[in-house]
Parts: sequence; structure tokens; C-alpha cells
Amino acid sequence: MSRNETILKHLQRGQSITNMAASRLYHITSLQEAIRDLRAAGHVILTQMECRNGKRYGRYVLVGEPV
Repeated sequence: MSRNETILKHLQRGQSITNMAASRLYHITSLQEAIRDLRAAGHVILTQMECRNGKRYGRYVLVGEPV
């Protein structure tokens, strides 16, 4: 399964994902590229900015599929 397919399946299960989770769960270090590719394919993915321990990061959530 490709990087993009792996991330899409994760998001389609209703789960959000962060860079740290993608790295830990799937050994994917290029989450932003996968999100960019999925958005270009028509998937609607929101970025929720969060702050923890003084560090900001994005949490990605799938909210729509291509029509």
C-alpha cells in the first residue's frame, strides 16, 4: 500500500492524524506531502492547529471525499 493510500485509509476510519502519529504508526515522515496529494485528488482535509508543551502542530481530519 502506498503512503497516500495508508494515510487515506486511516482518515477514512474517522481518525485524525498528526506528523508524530504518522511516523509512529506507519513510519511515514512526509505526512504533509501525502496530505497535499490527497487534497489535489479532491479529498477535503482540514488542518486543526494545536499547541502542546509550547509546540504547535497540525492535526489532519478528512471531512469530504471527491465527487
